Amino acid sequence: MMLALATAVAVHASEKTDTVEVKNAQKVVIVTSDTAQQVTVVENSGRTAYDGQVPLNEYKMRKLRKAKGKYNPWDVDPDLGVGFATPLSASDGYGFATFRSREIFFGVKFAYTPEKALQTYSFGLWCDWKRYGLSTDKMMTKVADDAIVLAPYPMDAKNRVSRLNIFSLSVPLLFTQKFGHKSNFSFTLGPVVNFNLYGRVNTQYDLGDEAHDITTKGIKYNVVTVDLMAAFTYKEVSLYCKYCPMNVIKENKGPKFQSLTFGLYL
Repeated sequence: MMLALATAVAVHASEKTDTVEVKNAQKVVIVTSDTAQQVTVVENSGRTAYDGQVPLNEYKMRKLRKAKGKYNPWDVDPDLGVGFATPLSASDGYGFATFRSREIFFGVKFAYTPEKALQTYSFGLWCDWKRYGLSTDKMMTKVADDAIVLAPYPMDAKNRVSRLNIFSLSVPLLFTQKFGHKSNFSFTLGPVVNFNLYGRVNTQYDLGDEAHDITTKGIKYNVVTVDLMAAFTYKEVSLYCKYCPMNVIKENKGPKFQSLTFGLYL
C-alpha cells in the first residue's frame, strides 16, 4: 500500500508507545502480513526516514486469516440477450419472417460454483419479449371467438407489417460446464420456464396519406411454456439458442407453431 503525504506523518511503531515523527515525507509504504505490518517512510530527499515493523494483535491476525481463507461459492450476474425468432411448423398461410421476428430478454441470475469445481448451477428471473412478424401479404386479426386469423390488407395499403408479441417472466434453471480451470470456454444447458403474461397483435400499414396502427389485445396464448436453452460461451460473450416444443397459442385460437430463437447472450 502506497500513500503520498504532503504534511507531517506520525508512525506508531511496535508494542511500545514510541512515536517517530517525519516531516516533509514523500511516501509511506505499508506491507501487511499475517502477523505484522512493515512500515517504510521516505522523505522528499529520497532518504529512508523510518523502516520498522508493527506487530498485529491477535484479533487482527484472526480477521486477516479468515478473509484470506474464505471462499464464497455464490455469484450474482446481470443477463442480457438479443436475438432473432424463427417459428417452426407454422400453420398453413402463416409465413413468419426470421428477420422480422426478434427476442430480447434481461434479468438477473444467481450462480453456485463449488470450490475448485468446473461446474456451475444457476437460476434467475428474466423479462422476455418475443415478436413474430409475418412476411406474407396478409395481416393477423381477431374474430368473435377470440381466435387469431389471417385477413387481407385494405387495397393499396403500403408499408405493411403484422406482428404477434408475447411478454413473459422467465425462470432459467441452467447447468454450466467449463472446459478447464484456466479455460475461457464453457457450455450451458437447461430449461427456461416462461410464465406468459401478455400477448397482442400489432398491425401497421399506410393507406394514402394516412398511417394506420392497429393493436389487438386478448390473445389466447398458453400461460406456461418451456424453452430448452443451450449456450456456448467465450469469456463473457455467449451464442445462445432456445427451442420451445410447445405451441405458443392455445389450440384453435390462432396459428400453431413452435418457437426457435437464437442470438447473443451477455
